[in-house]
Amino acid sequence: MVYPKTIDNDLPITDNCPGFGSVAKYVAISIKEAGFDVASMAKTSTKIFVLEVMGRHAGWIAAASGLASNHESEAPHIILFPERVFDEKAFLKRVKECEDAYGYCTIVVSEGVRDQSGAFLADSGTTDAFGHAQLGGTAPVIANLIKENLNLKYHWAVADYLQRAARHIASKTDVEQAYALGEAAIKMALSGENAVMPIIERISRRALRVADRES
Repeated sequence: MVYPKTIDNDLPITDNCPGFGSVAKYVAISIKEAGFDVASMAKTSTKIFVLEVMGRHAGWIAAASGLASNHESEAPHIILFPERVFDEKAFLKRVKECEDAYGYCTIVVSEGVRDQSGAFLADSGTTDAFGHAQLGGTAPVIANLIKENLNLKYHWAVADYLQRAARHIASKTDVEQAYALGEAAIKMALSGENAVMPIIERISRRALRVADRES
């Protein structure tokens, strides 16, 4: 029995993956609160805040941070996606524009952002247990780039495991979906089904249902 759980939310067929809703909520809340903090001290201290989120190849989590913003002047001001090639010149120009306009700039960057050669910005030159490139931290790379070129005081943070472990602010919808999929998986297993995966189907703008697909 296969269970479609990954916070990256990048599995096909299922409408969304249990876990993503909660990490989306965590990241959106975190960047919004960090934005308030940086804005309060920007005149005399930190002007740049960079938050690194998970997402080696899919930018769902980075995109979710935008849910925190109701206006272009609010955090996050810049979101860097793994699906988009990083343009250093354009990026620095935008950072400076935000700092000039709002007095500070907040940035959410996916761990999988790549340069124009296709290399991860944070590739440390080693591999993990799965043979994937071991990423050394994209946030400090971005922060140092800003420091070297714009000489603006910065702070960076990596959400890392916290973004997928913050059970105290889990999404209610996410939790309900996870339990529903778990229940469906148990029923399928007890009925003798094999090589199938319970999924979420969107049947309207407001309604979802649990179904199954052969894995």
